[in-house]
Amino acid sequence: MRVWIKFAKESPMRFLSHLDLLRVWQRAIRRAALPVAYSAGFNPHPKISFASALAVGVTSDGEYLDIQFAKRLDGAAFERLAETLPQGLKLLDWRQIPEATPALMSLVCAAQWRLTLQAEESSHLQEAVQNLLAASSLPVEREGKKGIKTVDIRPLIYGLEVEEKEACLRMRLASGVTKAFLKKEYGLALAGKVSQDCRENCLGCGMSLLLEGKDGKGACHDARLD
Repeated sequence: MRVWIKFAKESPMRFLSHLDLLRVWQRAIRRAALPVAYSAGFNPHPKISFASALAVGVTSDGEYLDIQFAKRLDGAAFERLAETLPQGLKLLDWRQIPEATPALMSLVCAAQWRLTLQAEESSHLQEAVQNLLAASSLPVEREGKKGIKTVDIRPLIYGLEVEEKEACLRMRLASGVTKAFLKKEYGLALAGKVSQDCRENCLGCGMSLLLEGKDGKGACHDARLD
């Protein structure tokens, strides 16, 4: 039985590393006595994977986990799992998925970020955000194994919005983007076209598969914050 779990990583757990977070889930599954499946080979490990790695110090109300179980489970089993999680981790939802479903990591193509601002910063940022979004390109230098190269990050920015009432900056940015999806967005950027808001028209990044058939809505990082 393969399951996708949606969970929140709240303030008490924000400084937990990605590897430590994996260990927490492994221990919670053991405490709940759930029959997680293991890989084969000399050093078997639980079949557990995340959609993406959340940076240390960041909280989230919509992270996703992929778990393979050795047998079918009911809702009571996941209630036990939720009860074993430490403070700062909350199991929000779960659903069984077909075994042949692509890995979560290959489906997550964007994330919605919320950055809290000082009250006086909001008004100053409005003009800067407008200028950035109006730019046709945003070249930055990145250093890799083959030296320094220039990369245009403008196609990776899907949206920026300053909300003065909430004193925050909302950023919709590329995350784990597939090459095909990125090439399409880059082509639109070169043509001077702006992608539609994914709340109005799905961009086909793949995240809508998470809740397909459940309530008809996508499960992208943008939708979960509205």
